[in-house]
Amino acid sequence: MNRKYLAILCMAVTACNAMAASGNSAPIALQGTGPYHQLTLPVAIYGHAAHSDLRDLRITNAAGQAVPFAWLHKSPAEQRTESHDVPLFAWPQTAMGVESPDAVLAFKVRPDGSLALVKPSTAKATPASDWLLDVSQLKGRLLQARLAVQPGTQGLFPFALEASDDLRRWHRVGGDEQLVLLQQGGQTIERLSVDLQGVQARFLRLHWLDPQHSAPLIGVGIDTVQSTEPLAPVEWSGPLPAEQCTTDYCDYVVPRGVPAQSLRIQLAQANTLAAIHVSGVLDTPPVGTPVPVVVHNPLYALRRLHRQTARPQYPQEVPLLDTVVYRLTQPGGEARSPDLPLNGAVVPRLRLRTDGPVAVLGSTHPMLEVATPLRSLVFLAQGQPPYSLTWRTIDSAAGAPFALATLIPGYARGTPLHADPASVSLSPAAPVAPLAAASGSAAVASGDPRKPWLWAALLLGLGLLAGMAWSLFRNFQKDTAPPA
Repeated sequence: MNRKYLAILCMAVTACNAMAASGNSAPIALQGTGPYHQLTLPVAIYGHAAHSDLRDLRITNAAGQAVPFAWLHKSPAEQRTESHDVPLFAWPQTAMGVESPDAVLAFKVRPDGSLALVKPSTAKATPASDWLLDVSQLKGRLLQARLAVQPGTQGLFPFALEASDDLRRWHRVGGDEQLVLLQQGGQTIERLSVDLQGVQARFLRLHWLDPQHSAPLIGVGIDTVQSTEPLAPVEWSGPLPAEQCTTDYCDYVVPRGVPAQSLRIQLAQANTLAAIHVSGVLDTPPVGTPVPVVVHNPLYALRRLHRQTARPQYPQEVPLLDTVVYRLTQPGGEARSPDLPLNGAVVPRLRLRTDGPVAVLGSTHPMLEVATPLRSLVFLAQGQPPYSLTWRTIDSAAGAPFALATLIPGYARGTPLHADPASVSLSPAAPVAPLAAASGSAAVASGDPRKPWLWAALLLGLGLLAGMAWSLFRNFQKDTAPPA
């Protein structure tokens, strides 16, 4: 009899554990035969996990056992960036994606991979010429291009960039861009850099979208980052309205737990120009020396070097960037502010301060969009399916991630990864306990509320366990009592 009750007790404990974990897991859908599967996590995972660096994530099989996995796009604590001036060659104006045989024949490739001009007459620069950038000697991935134009140039100059390894097959890098040089309201507006999105290529081609509005280039600098892996892709949030506005700032609620890597400011009113200061707003003022933030966006680190300005300090605010936002109607088209790189910090709110009244941003408050890096992992389908993604695990040591080269023997950085796709669906997270910082500093938990049905099930399970324990105790007393 005691064995029977003991077995029932074990089953009840297992059921209670399963119910407690049911709010911390989601099933993974597999494609292909494996044994390795690549899973890109949705942005919603940041709102569920206990840590912003996702250290509490695990992959489990049907038996609840942790299976081996490794992270992709793992950002190092320090990014090594370099800047280079690159050779610039005129390229006859052609349609996007269309090769120019005469232009190709005007160049030859040296033994070191660089270009040499052999037919100067066919590559003579004209106002409408495209430009060929020789980046074959650069190491790592391309972060941004910095364009230099002749002094006194004014206007809007739309262009697009293409990349190639052989001067014949080209593919787009990003979307349509604008080179902006304007004088407006006593301020100089310059947009002379373009995000290259970490592409790897030997050559770049700058194509003017409107040959009548082409800028006279005199040089191009390229910033690179030493990384063999592609930069992690990002996902943009929907438009975020202002939560509240005062006379000199507006606050915006950031989706819970997401690292803010880039910012897009949507000005509602045309012909708007304003200097702004973007800060992260903390729920509580920092105590003692603040923990330094690890910048995971190398583009933010590069651009911040040239924008060190003194500004007043406000409690609970973490300064992020100072810039000028604009939306201007010009004869060559409408000029809008570019996407702004941020440092990847996790803050509950973003604050836009203005020099003067916030009304300079227009009669309708602007909306924000936040870009968040997507984390991907590779796991080994060990044990029986179904497999689940779990978070807020109690034992953080069990199932900790491996290095990718350890998980996949023979894998080397930069080589193709052979893994079948996998997917997981998550609902947006409800407000829960404050996140623990990625650096390891603990946050005071204010509770982790579950759904009412889950609490009811847990209470019912505890009641069942108490009743069974009492029954076992009574039976034990009966068995050990002396005969009358």
